[in-house]
Amino acid sequence: MNYALRAVTLTGALLVASLPATLPGTTAVASTKASATYLVGASEPMTGAEAEAGTEIYNGLVLAVEKVNAAGGVLGHKIRLIEQDDACDPQTSVNAANKLVSLGVQAMVGGYCSSAAQPAEAIYARAGIPNIQVAANSSTLTSAGYHNVFLIDPGGSLQAAEAASFFSKVLHVTRLLIADDQSTYAVNVAQLTAKDLRGTSTQVLPVQAVPDTQQDFSAVVNTVRAEKAGAVYWTGYFAQAAEFVRQLRAAGLKIPFVTADGSVDPTFIKDAGSAGNGTYATIAVLSSFLTGAAAKTFDAAYVSRFRAQPGPYSAYAYDGIFALVDAIKAAGSLAPSKVIAALHKVRFQGLTGEVYFAPNGSRLGAHFVVLEVENGQYKLAPHQPPA
Repeated sequence: MNYALRAVTLTGALLVASLPATLPGTTAVASTKASATYLVGASEPMTGAEAEAGTEIYNGLVLAVEKVNAAGGVLGHKIRLIEQDDACDPQTSVNAANKLVSLGVQAMVGGYCSSAAQPAEAIYARAGIPNIQVAANSSTLTSAGYHNVFLIDPGGSLQAAEAASFFSKVLHVTRLLIADDQSTYAVNVAQLTAKDLRGTSTQVLPVQAVPDTQQDFSAVVNTVRAEKAGAVYWTGYFAQAAEFVRQLRAAGLKIPFVTADGSVDPTFIKDAGSAGNGTYATIAVLSSFLTGAAAKTFDAAYVSRFRAQPGPYSAYAYDGIFALVDAIKAAGSLAPSKVIAALHKVRFQGLTGEVYFAPNGSRLGAHFVVLEVENGQYKLAPHQPPA
């Protein structure tokens, strides 16, 4: 497979029988023959440590596009996805954005790492196309004033509030060590969590910045021990999280280990092994933990289509496509400027909750939960922070 560029025109034939109309965002779309295609760019990691997360996001996009196209497309146009690899790397992401714009995409729906999404914002803004980020969620993404940016995954401020409440009101931690991997997303969550804990009974120790290439956590583990930290909050990605908790447990430290949503992935559970059991994670609610018929249908369709369980952000990717589709239908036009204006007003019930946006493009209508790894599986933690 050519991982530099993957372009697929999806007809949805495989899902006509298996994905009924109970899924959100599927209100009447004309079944007229498509006269042209509507190009949607998708930029996420296809290579590197986060490639599996990128695949899970892309698969969610595919399910949504196949559903739309099986019903005739949007305004008579079939959607065509064109994917570029951003490798969760800022420069690679800029190259991917330039490539997608040069290919004439009329919208971008994707994104996983905030550090990769942020430098590409200016490129999509200059092109004047909608930039819908389905997993990247640093609050810095909506602080540059770009009118075309929309986050499907709720921003870092909501995650920080959930984490702060969990540490101070559920775990009753008196001394907390926060560590990040120096990425835009991780630093943002770390800083906001520390800020939210000011004035509480939880004292935050100096944040530990760990380069994202580092696998030796001995210095941080020693700091945890020396500072008598009662818990650890890792705000980086899953590639390092498993090694961190393994080394923490090997040192005999059994304190709560909590990750932010960038580490919620089956790879973390697999690589952490027994050390992963009993760890926690803060994350916006996943389709796997919802009880509605639409969420169950989505999960079943994903397994049937890809022979794998959906990833943490597959449903967010699905909702990202339907945010775009609903905005196009509301605008009655494919013109990017009109679609952007409609996105600011769109409101629908998605797989991940109600989807609508604050004036700056931050996601509204979703909420965070705390997960716990039990017997190698993510489950809702028995004690959730107070609302």
